[in-house]
Amino acid sequence: MRREALSRTRLASAARNRRGMTMIELLVALAIVSIGVFGLAGGATLVTRLTGGGTIQTRAAAIANAHIEQFRSMSCSSVTSGTDTVRSVITTWTSSAITTSARRGTSVSMTVQYPTTKGMRSQVYKTILPC
Repeated sequence: MRREALSRTRLASAARNRRGMTMIELLVALAIVSIGVFGLAGGATLVTRLTGGGTIQTRAAAIANAHIEQFRSMSCSSVTSGTDTVRSVITTWTSSAITTSARRGTSVSMTVQYPTTKGMRSQVYKTILPC
C-alpha cells in the first residue's frame, strides 16, 4: 500500500512539473513557424512575379494577333513591311510575296519585343496570307 501511495505522489508531482512548455520548446516552435511563414512569403512573391510576366506576354501576343488579323482583311499587295509600338510592345514585320504554281500569297514574319524584369524579350510569329 505504501508503494502505491508513493508512486501516486510521484506521478502527481511529475504531472505538476510538466504542465507547461519550457522556454526552449517555445523558441524552437517559434523558429519552425517563422521558417514556414518566410517560405510562404517567398512563394507568394514568386507567384506574383510570374503572373505579371504572363500578363505582358499575353498583351504582346494579342497585339501580334491584332496586326495579323488586320493584314488578313487587306489585299495582299497592300501588306508592306513596318514597325509599330503599342503599350511598350514593339512590333516589327516584314512581308514578301509568294508566287508558285500551286500557291499565291504573302508571307509575313512578325517580331514582337516586350519588356521583362530581366530586359527585353522577343517572340517571332510567321504566317502566310492566301491571296
